[in-house]
Amino acid sequence: MASIIHKAGWVVVHGHRVIRDGFVRVAGGVITEVGTGAAGNGTVVDHGEGALVPAFVNAHTHLELSALAGRLSTGQGFESWVRELLALRQEQTRDHLRREARVAADRMIKAGTLVAGEVSTLGITADLFRDAGLAGVWFSEVLGQHLPESMDLPPADQWRASSFAAHAPHTTAPEVLCRLKQMCDERGLPFSIHLAESPEEAEFIQTGKGRWADFLSERGIGFFKWPVPSKSPVGYLADLGLLGPNLLAVHLVYADAADIEMLARNRVHGCLCLRSNMALHGRMPDVARMVDAGFYLCLGTDSLACVDSLSMVDEMAFVAYKCPALRPEDLLNMATINGAAALGVADRFGSLEPGKKGALVYLPVKAENPKALLERIVSGEGGPVSTWWPEERKRE
Repeated sequence: MASIIHKAGWVVVHGHRVIRDGFVRVAGGVITEVGTGAAGNGTVVDHGEGALVPAFVNAHTHLELSALAGRLSTGQGFESWVRELLALRQEQTRDHLRREARVAADRMIKAGTLVAGEVSTLGITADLFRDAGLAGVWFSEVLGQHLPESMDLPPADQWRASSFAAHAPHTTAPEVLCRLKQMCDERGLPFSIHLAESPEEAEFIQTGKGRWADFLSERGIGFFKWPVPSKSPVGYLADLGLLGPNLLAVHLVYADAADIEMLARNRVHGCLCLRSNMALHGRMPDVARMVDAGFYLCLGTDSLACVDSLSMVDEMAFVAYKCPALRPEDLLNMATINGAAALGVADRFGSLEPGKKGALVYLPVKAENPKALLERIVSGEGGPVSTWWPEERKRE
């Protein structure tokens, strides 16, 4: 089988293995060899003095909100932002939402994100997710008191899967949460949920009252049989028996020390969206405590309704700036292999190892040693990236 040999000044297999003067051999769409120096027979693509890294993984985004970019106020509180979002989204046609979502997907791919966890409430991005060429997981998100009439999901293939997400514990009935999680467990799929994101969520879960309770009543969502008050949003999910290795908990801005310990103990995957958190809430989760607890962490961008790009390079650079104690190798893993693991696709993506798909990103970053290289990668230095997919994927 013909092979392509990708060469570069550096090959970052993953955050903890960096090869100088390296190459990645891809045959049949799969990485067959990684090494240094002469690579033997094959078509050689010499990318330059910079670094080949695994394709970035955006573990949490909402492409269907891309049409709302720059049109929402982010400083008036979470409930006000949600109200404004719902009203503005209602004004858009589905065709407009789809067109803007496709533009955003193409830009995300161009910026090096080839694997994503796309969360869709309206269901309008399923075909787009496939047609744009993204790999990863498309999540059908559920809110309210009832399951959808149809629980059918788009079929899986070697590049992507489909699963369910619940919006949040303060928007989705507990019996719906439990049924969705059960369905994901039975199919071996990840289950995504926004968790401990806002003060409104925390107040509602801990008291059963407040502005969010009023908001639910306005929208006709009856919550009087929900098991609130509870200690915290994380404790609420624990009491429902929903914590576990296939749970992808997003945001966790208001998770305290006890919550973090509980999530880590149950091997939950946490997805951080720090630019979104700062824009909407003016604060971030306790990242240092999460790292110390051994919590599985990955990164997402959230949507263009609250951040100015879906670039994982931009997200890494923000995290590196806000969390300077975080080691660059761990931060890069959060944007690659950890995200792939959270989405259940680490057997195919997230690192440049034999047996995985040949999904590569080239960064024109120069450095004297691996430490400096990783620091420059996660801080966003180096200029525009180049992405490489196997030809086999392009033909599908």
